[in-house]
Amino acid sequence: MRELTLAIDQSTQGTKVLLIDLTGTIVYKTTKSHQQIINQQGWISHNLNEIKANLKALIHDAILHVENAKINAVTITNQRETAAAWSRVSGDPLSSAIVWQDNRAQSIVRKLANKPLSAQIKNITGLDLSPYFTAAKFAWLLANVPAIQKAQTDNQLCLGTIDSWLLFTLTNGAVFKTEPSNACRTQLMDLSSVNWNVKLCQLFGVQITDLPEIVDSDSDFGNTNLFGELAYTVPITSLLGDSQAALFAENCATAGQYKVTFGTGSSIVLNTGEQQISVAGLNTSIGWRKHGHTTYILEGNVNYSGAIVTWLKNNLQLINSPAETDTMAQTANPDDTTLLIPAFSGLAAPYNHPDLKANLSGMTMTTGRNEIVRAGLNAIVFQIADILRLMQQVFPAMGPQLYADGGMIANHYLMQRLSDITQLNVATAAVQELSALGTMLNGSAIQNKSHAIGKRYTSVMKPELATKAINVWTTQITQLTK
Repeated sequence: MRELTLAIDQSTQGTKVLLIDLTGTIVYKTTKSHQQIINQQGWISHNLNEIKANLKALIHDAILHVENAKINAVTITNQRETAAAWSRVSGDPLSSAIVWQDNRAQSIVRKLANKPLSAQIKNITGLDLSPYFTAAKFAWLLANVPAIQKAQTDNQLCLGTIDSWLLFTLTNGAVFKTEPSNACRTQLMDLSSVNWNVKLCQLFGVQITDLPEIVDSDSDFGNTNLFGELAYTVPITSLLGDSQAALFAENCATAGQYKVTFGTGSSIVLNTGEQQISVAGLNTSIGWRKHGHTTYILEGNVNYSGAIVTWLKNNLQLINSPAETDTMAQTANPDDTTLLIPAFSGLAAPYNHPDLKANLSGMTMTTGRNEIVRAGLNAIVFQIADILRLMQQVFPAMGPQLYADGGMIANHYLMQRLSDITQLNVATAAVQELSALGTMLNGSAIQNKSHAIGKRYTSVMKPELATKAINVWTTQITQLTK
C-alpha cells in the first residue's frame, strides 16, 4: 500500500496540508488563509481558534483524497516568532496570537535594555534584544491579559510558538514540546546548551514551567489521530521552523551554502555548520538538531517582501493580482527614481530601526503605477542585498550561488533584479512547497526531489551600476534615521 506523510505548513498568511509520498511527490495539497487582524495601532494578531478550525477542515479534505494509500506520519513546519498562550487544562487559547511582525512590545524592550543582563542577551541567544522575538511578546501578554496572568498563577499556562501549540492541539494536550529551530527564535534559549535560560526567563517574566520541553528536530513528538479523522494514530516525526525547513530542502546542508525564502517577509539564511558566528544586525540561530548534532545558521529577516505586494494591491489598489507586478516593473520608466523604504512596522535586519516609518520618495509628475510597483519590488531586493553583503563580510567562504524559494520566485523581474544588485547567480527552486518537503528530515528521496533547480539567473548589470543603486538606497535610509 502506498505510504503518505501528511505535512502541515502553518504560515503567516494561511495553512496548508499536503500529502507527500516516499518519492517526494506531492499527491494532494489543500490550503486556507486566515485573517490578519490589524488594529489602528498597527498591531498584528492571529485568531488561534480560526487557525485550528482551518486546520481541521484542511485535514478532513486531505483525508478524502488519500484513496488507496495510508498516512503513516505527520510533520509540521510553521511561522516562527509568533507568540501563543493557551490553557494547559482545556487547550483553549487565552488570547489572540501576537504575530512575529508585531512590535507592540517595544516599550517593554526599552525598559529591559537598561537591565544589566540585557548586554548578555546577544551572547546567550544569538539575537539582538528586539520586540520581534517571542520573549518580548510573552512579556506583553503576561502584563496585559488577565486570563494569562491567572493561568500562570494557577500553574495552568502554556506559552509557546505555533509549532508547540499545533503539537499540543493535535495530541489533545498529551505533548507539550518544541525543537531548537523554533526555540532559538524566542530569545529565551541558550544557543550553546540548547536549553531554556533561567536568567532570561526571569528577565522577561516567563516561568520555565510554562514553556515546552526542547527536543531534537527529528524526535518522536507523540501520536495523533488528526482530530478523529483517522481510525488509528500516526506518529508526528518532525517539527521545523519554515525558514529552516526550506534551507534543508534546498540542500544547503553544508557550511557556506545559503538561500532566501520569499513569503510575507523574507528570510536570508547562511549555513555556518558547527560555528556560531555573531555579528551586529544579524541573528545567530539553529538550523536543526538531528540525532544530537546541532547545525548553526546566520540569518537576516526582512519583515516586508510579499507583504509589500499585498500593500500595493489591498491598500493602494495599484494592482489586481500579484502576477501583474512582473510586467509592470519591466515596463516602468527606466529613468524614474522612485524609492520605497518599506518600514511599515519599523525596519529589521540589518538596520534594526523598529520606530522608523515607511517612506516613498523620488517621485516626479511622470511617476505612475508601474514605477511605484517597481519601487516596491526593488525594495525587496535592496533589503536582501544588504543582508547578504554583511554575511559575506563575516563568512567569506560563502559560495557564488544564492538559492531562492517561495511564491515570488515566479516573478522574473524580481529574480533578475536580485541577481543584478547582488552580483550573484540566483537558482530558483523547481518545487514550490519546500518548507513542507524540508520537514522530511530523514527522507533522501524527498530531498533529491526538493533539490531540483527551476530557473537560473545571472547578472547582466555592471558592478558599478549595482553599487550606485545600492548607494542611493543606503543614503536614503541614513537620512531617515538621523
